[in-house]
Amino acid sequence: MRAPNKLKISLAVTAAASLIAATGCSANQPAGSSAGGSDKLEITSWWTSGSEADALNVLIDGVKASKAGLAVDNAAVSGGGGSNARQALAARLQAGSPPDSWQVHPAGQLKSYVDGGQVADLTELWTQNDWASQMPKDVAEAQQVNGKYYTVPIGVHRGNVLWTNPAVLSKANVKIDPAGGVDGLISSLKQVQAAGATPVCLGDKDIFASSQLLESIIMSRAGADNWKKIFTNEYSFDAPEVKQALEDYKTILSLANKDHSAITWDEASKKMANGACAVNLMGDWAYGELVNAKKKPGTDFAWVTFPGKEDIFDYVGDGFSIPANNIPHAEAANAWLKTLMDPKVQTDFAAKKGSIPAVKSADISGLSQYQQEAAKSFASAKVVSSLAHAQAAGAEFAQTYADAVSTFNGSGNADAFIASMTQAQKTQL
Repeated sequence: MRAPNKLKISLAVTAAASLIAATGCSANQPAGSSAGGSDKLEITSWWTSGSEADALNVLIDGVKASKAGLAVDNAAVSGGGGSNARQALAARLQAGSPPDSWQVHPAGQLKSYVDGGQVADLTELWTQNDWASQMPKDVAEAQQVNGKYYTVPIGVHRGNVLWTNPAVLSKANVKIDPAGGVDGLISSLKQVQAAGATPVCLGDKDIFASSQLLESIIMSRAGADNWKKIFTNEYSFDAPEVKQALEDYKTILSLANKDHSAITWDEASKKMANGACAVNLMGDWAYGELVNAKKKPGTDFAWVTFPGKEDIFDYVGDGFSIPANNIPHAEAANAWLKTLMDPKVQTDFAAKKGSIPAVKSADISGLSQYQQEAAKSFASAKVVSSLAHAQAAGAEFAQTYADAVSTFNGSGNADAFIASMTQAQKTQL
């Protein structure tokens, strides 16, 4: 989900006055949120699809239950894979009128806000509540920048999930083996094509969907350790495995629906479940969206980890931060952050969203088979962070990657992609 570039931020500032005048209220305001009351809380996110809105309502209902008389303004902004929400937020931060809290991915994206002095240091809150001991080390560390905590996690998503349509695969006599690697996947997809079906559903109207597909292929080809080394300049985008991954990506793109640039990620996931194609690569927020659309796991759709040499968990975290300055309702914001760390709230949120809870004490026994499997994998797999969602690196590098993917989608020029990314490694990391 892309970070805004400087031009977009500049343009977004002109919209700040109207956004502020509206006190952040959104046409996408979920049922149950309201204005007025003895106290207020305004939160910004990009959760506006059906399952996302339902999951957000779990959090809103939770904080309202914890604080009598609280009215919640939901300032969710749809579109752009999250970039529209971040542009609107950037305008408000520049205008000195922030919401009380906003959605943020940890690590790289979080660091961009920390470097700008825009988010509050929450270390004291973390220490008082001993939150670090309540979650896996990978999750706790991702909420830090330079040893201090600046965000509170609500859940853990996996980005490298291949959703499949059992009927389409069965008709083509294909079974996708996650241990078969990228070569095995491409062979299976070509067999689907030979059977007369569309192999891949992709919805990259928002470029993060393509960026996420490519990063999954690079991870599979290069391995988890080399993926991590990209961001320490110990491994280059000019490596043979990355070059091969670009060729793989070009092949898979050629096997996708021709209208992929005109549809969104959730539309593509539903097309897969409706039998329009065999597979769809998307984070497991797709699980929540498919169930919300009344699709049946195991019948309308199934899943495998994106094929590769090892079990890699592409971690995409969701959490919320609060502003360092000019916070409108500090007491309500504090109640909001504490609500996010309630184990039951995290479990109920996960049930709607498709994620797994961030806290270890959350009861996952009632969650889906997929989520049970994801939780086990998160505990045993090699955990890496997503670049497509600006978690593995900061906003500037993630934007360069998104732009390079967008250009590659049009040109197919691997050399240009590699040149752009190797230069970014030298200057932005």
